[in-house]
Amino acid sequence: MVKNLSYRHILKYTGLFGTIQAISVLSSILRNKAAATLIDRYGQGLSDLFNSTANLISTATTLIIPVSIVQRLSYIHQNIGSKSFSLRTEIKVVRSWAILTGLIGTSIMMILSPILSQLTHSSPEFVRSYFFLSPIILLMSINATEIAILKATHHLKSLAVASVLGSVSTMAVCIISYYFLKTRGIIPALLLSVLFMTLLNLRYTLPRFRYSIAPFKWRLLRMGGPLIKLSISFLLASVASAFSEILIRTQMSHSGSIENVGLYAAGFALTVTYTKFIFSAMDADYFPRLTGICHDIKQMNNAINKQIQVCVQLIVPCLLLFILFLPYFISILYTSKYLEVLPMVQFATFFIFCKAIITPVAYVSLAKADSKMYLTMETISAIVLALCVIGGYRLDSLRGCGIGLSVSYIIESAIIISVYRYRYKVKFSPKTICTIAGQLVLLVFGLYIVIDNNTQMHKYLTVIPLALISALSSFLILRSNKES
Repeated sequence: MVKNLSYRHILKYTGLFGTIQAISVLSSILRNKAAATLIDRYGQGLSDLFNSTANLISTATTLIIPVSIVQRLSYIHQNIGSKSFSLRTEIKVVRSWAILTGLIGTSIMMILSPILSQLTHSSPEFVRSYFFLSPIILLMSINATEIAILKATHHLKSLAVASVLGSVSTMAVCIISYYFLKTRGIIPALLLSVLFMTLLNLRYTLPRFRYSIAPFKWRLLRMGGPLIKLSISFLLASVASAFSEILIRTQMSHSGSIENVGLYAAGFALTVTYTKFIFSAMDADYFPRLTGICHDIKQMNNAINKQIQVCVQLIVPCLLLFILFLPYFISILYTSKYLEVLPMVQFATFFIFCKAIITPVAYVSLAKADSKMYLTMETISAIVLALCVIGGYRLDSLRGCGIGLSVSYIIESAIIISVYRYRYKVKFSPKTICTIAGQLVLLVFGLYIVIDNNTQMHKYLTVIPLALISALSSFLILRSNKES
């Protein structure tokens, strides 16, 4: 157990899954570059609205979520065996539910396509688009289930390969569709992307677990009752989060333009998507470890504090260099037309910093299977995010969105730390507090220099040394503690 809580272990898996995530991010960068060049901000805004709406409907119609599937199948896999009849039966149950709920979601999207077009675009222009996009709900349901099966049965290498190949195929599909069809290629690109990812995951699950389903057989479906009960709170939390995202984009579409939705999507991708490599190890490595020790307050706090220290010390040097070279990143990753999003991303920097602190803490309710607390926190988070971002947008356009993102996470961090300290006895060590404070000072100073009207040379001569100081201090601290 001590080994599994060491800094070396955390860094090892952060590096492993970070590398995989980096490949996915590179594919995402090229995909977004193609979108920015071939379909411009308007087309990117359309794609983001379609994708957000599909995610909302998929979330709302999924009765058994991947978290529940992973927990249940992982328990059977570890305690009974990977070739047991119980495991095969349980997989048949979750696959049957995936097909059934996917068909229901697809039907709902088809029926509601006129309403969805009106709600998201204030126009009946996109009724056919939503209608033809509807099969994506079925594909998303199947894909999520197959990914959960690979995680639960510990076939992480296969999952990693499928993820990388899926990212590359998605990039290729989007580039080809946008090049030949322009904005008319958005729907085919979305559908084919999810189709290829689904086929790739099936490529690795089918040799191990034959595809057998009975989506209309009640005797089999009722066996999924315990999983549905476990999923309800997580499902509602996911709906709240998805609804918050679609509400933000819909408000922008109505009060501004679809181009602004595209700019927001680009800014959000720059803020969140391209820093995922720091957090990618948490789901695959940190969460399972935390689940196994969450009953022991001392070990739990030890794991949380070490994870926070690693995340903060890795993220700040990256953020300092990121904000310094951000104008070049935007021009390279998108086009010069997207420079309008620069203030949003700069002011959203603290969103990522707070995320590095609060994410290891937020996993506690999941690890303890406290679904009511998880639902409560996620609902509060969704409400705060929507209010802050929409309010920021109305007060100061895209820069206000960046400020809203940061403010929302500062508020959420304060709430979660306070509540979890009382409920779960989560406590930050003096070392963690010092690490956060020291890195925060460097980040604030660096951001001030970048935003202030300084010459570019002055920014380089100040921010680059700050990043080196941050990285060097992180290296020395982590090296001195790597065996602890």
